[in-house]
Amino acid sequence: MITTLAPRLKPRVTERTSLAFRAMGSPVEVTLWGDRVVIDQLIKLVPARIEILEQSWSRFRSDSELSRNNEHAGNGEMVISDDLRELAASMLDAATLTQDLFNPTMARVMDALGYSVDFNKISVDTAAAKSLPRISSPSGIHLQENLLSLDSGIALDPGALGKGLAGDILCREFLAAGAIGVMANIGGDVVASGTPGPQGWSVGVINERDRNQIIAMVNSEADSLAVATSTTARRVWGEGIHHVIDPRTGTVSTTDLVQATVVAEQGWVAEAFATAAMVLGFDEAQTFLKNMEISHYLVRNNGEVAFA
Repeated sequence: MITTLAPRLKPRVTERTSLAFRAMGSPVEVTLWGDRVVIDQLIKLVPARIEILEQSWSRFRSDSELSRNNEHAGNGEMVISDDLRELAASMLDAATLTQDLFNPTMARVMDALGYSVDFNKISVDTAAAKSLPRISSPSGIHLQENLLSLDSGIALDPGALGKGLAGDILCREFLAAGAIGVMANIGGDVVASGTPGPQGWSVGVINERDRNQIIAMVNSEADSLAVATSTTARRVWGEGIHHVIDPRTGTVSTTDLVQATVVAEQGWVAEAFATAAMVLGFDEAQTFLKNMEISHYLVRNNGEVAFA
């Protein structure tokens, strides 16, 4: 989980406004900085923009654009929106960046594990199917401009990458619309862009097993910052089932990590590498992320913390 601290603002950024609500199965908070008249109008558009993204991307809505494409798998191309095109492209890039440790074809496995609805609708007694479907390769996803085709049997699941990308899109679009600074926190994935003030952006990383403890403060003077956490301390159901799936085995990961927090310039990138780290486990994740020059904070199940 991430907690955000507002930046100290440059004199020209004299006003800010925030809006908190629930979307994408998570708490959402968006803050805009800039001219008061401009940001008061823009903040009203935030829920509608996220609703558009959710209607395009959600695998929990049978009528979403993503669900329609999943149902169409094996039957040729479909014309898709720019939003779904950006999500599909980001998922394919994430698979490449993480050497397929992030795999966007896990929807049928997640359904079989019982995660077929928003998490707050899952019963603690929900059990996994006795056998899980085989995980497909991302090579079965074919994207050409706004044409998407999926090989038979493939169903896309963006996972938390969708929340990271949603933060990226909000920051990009609301800066273009006139805000000077934007910070979006969607379910603990934080993306900040624009003018952060003389002291930079500050984001606190909370220990998911002891949420009164802040592991570290991530500070940046850059124009863009993204911090994302993947954890097994939350979203657990049935007999210890969690949402971190190892694409190498096709089932729930036996990771010894409680959480992986990754710092990047884009939300979807941070989420992809956080997922990869959770799959690899404490020791391998450190080597992998260091080799990729990715800043991170890892918490082992025995409480050990590593960062770089």
